[in-house]
Amino acid sequence: MDDALISRFAAVVGHKYALRDADAKAPHLREWRGRWTGTTPVVLKPATVDEVSAIMKIASQTKTAIVPQGGNTGLV
Repeated sequence: MDDALISRFAAVVGHKYALRDADAKAPHLREWRGRWTGTTPVVLKPATVDEVSAIMKIASQTKTAIVPQGGNTGLV
């Protein structure tokens, strides 16, 4: 994913809630039992339904895969 696309996503949630730093992303990329670790260029933390909708619109337009996560419960 290029920086321009990441910036588009970050603009939706604000740069504070678009995690790019490896240490900030790490807790969101590990399955709760520690068996699986994922990778991603950015973790987005939307706060509203409108933000989720805007993220999904950009993802649809750009054919970007999105993996939703529900509280790091292992049920993602």
